[in-house]
Amino acid sequence: MASKRTRILAAAGMVLVLGGVVGFSVARDSRSKVAVQTQKVARRDLVSIVSASGEVKPKRYVNIGANPSGRIIQLTVKEGDMVKRGQVLARIESTRFEAETRQSEAAVLSARADLDRALADVDVAQLAYDRTKKMFVDKLVSDQVMDQALADLKMKAANAESLKRRIAQLQAQLDSIRDDLDKTTVICPMDGMVTSLPKEEGEVVIGAQSFSPTVIMTVADLSVMESEIMVDETDIRNVKLGQSAEVRVDALEGIKIKGEVTEIGASAIPRGSTTATSQGAAGVSTGNQAKDFKVTITLRDPPPSLRPGLNATADITTAKKEHVLAVPIQSVVVRELNKEGKIGDPAEPAAEGGNAVLVTKPQKGEEKDGVFVVTKDGKAAFHPVKTGIIGDTDIEIVEGVAEGEEIVSGSYKTLRTLKDQARVKVEVPKKS
Repeated sequence: MASKRTRILAAAGMVLVLGGVVGFSVARDSRSKVAVQTQKVARRDLVSIVSASGEVKPKRYVNIGANPSGRIIQLTVKEGDMVKRGQVLARIESTRFEAETRQSEAAVLSARADLDRALADVDVAQLAYDRTKKMFVDKLVSDQVMDQALADLKMKAANAESLKRRIAQLQAQLDSIRDDLDKTTVICPMDGMVTSLPKEEGEVVIGAQSFSPTVIMTVADLSVMESEIMVDETDIRNVKLGQSAEVRVDALEGIKIKGEVTEIGASAIPRGSTTATSQGAAGVSTGNQAKDFKVTITLRDPPPSLRPGLNATADITTAKKEHVLAVPIQSVVVRELNKEGKIGDPAEPAAEGGNAVLVTKPQKGEEKDGVFVVTKDGKAAFHPVKTGIIGDTDIEIVEGVAEGEEIVSGSYKTLRTLKDQARVKVEVPKKS
């Protein structure tokens, strides 16, 4: 009886031991697997978009200033007025130019009177020369008298010619002064709207001949509006003329304006600068500074409430494909292939162990884009892929995986450090 009881207890003990061993093995196996999230490779419609910000501007606008310097004595328009080509916009003080005009007119009249006298002298000298010449033929005067008459005629003619040129010079000066006088009246060069009027009557303006002329007002043609945006240098290669765009204006909430790319800057502009140059102030190199390219989008059917200078954000559609194989963007990772063509590990194991939590280290070899495909035996196999366009959340896969294959889609930390052929377990997403 005791022997039978002993055998039962021993068998129970063996079962407990075996159960503990199996449980430990299962637990260890579970700990050695990498927890991942997965997703099926499927076909989707993708739209690739480049987004950038800038401001709204009219296609045609003119900064209007005065040609001569002086004080504004009259403004005939106010900001927001519609104006026509040839309309008077402002008048600059003209007293000095009026006086100079009168002085120049008097100088021209005086010179013309001198010319009249000079021409009369030429006529007299011509008559004297003709008489002397006749007498010289009849041998009534000497050679010296004949030469003196000819010299006097030439002198009188030269004086008259000099006065003609002097009159032409004075007339040119008069025309220039009259032009300055005329330009004290500021005329509108185009049809449009006065969108900016920073000056007031009584203020002194600097003329166009100076280094930094004063802008009295800006007139813009609001019939054609544009959005000038600054596109990052990494995105500009995807932007082409004629691509469609959608523009959102901060001040017009809920309104999206259609447009088209009509201009692309040829030179990079250092971020924060306003000129297309690769050299900063005082010749300081901007080689490591972020660069942008100016892109102009012409807007179609802009709303009447749209005004120049408003902040805008544009989404340019650079590519569009339908029903293509796609995976989440984060699923595509970079791994390096060694000389034998094997996938290199991205990192060394960390202190806590396991085959997924790693510390990155530099690798040497050819870099390949790829995804981790979950195999039937529960491993993550790295498959190099060729990618296409990028949508909002997904990226096109041109080759490397097939539709319906299960790939690792997360988490980002796991994907960044996941090893090829690592054993994985699929996490079920928690319902929110």
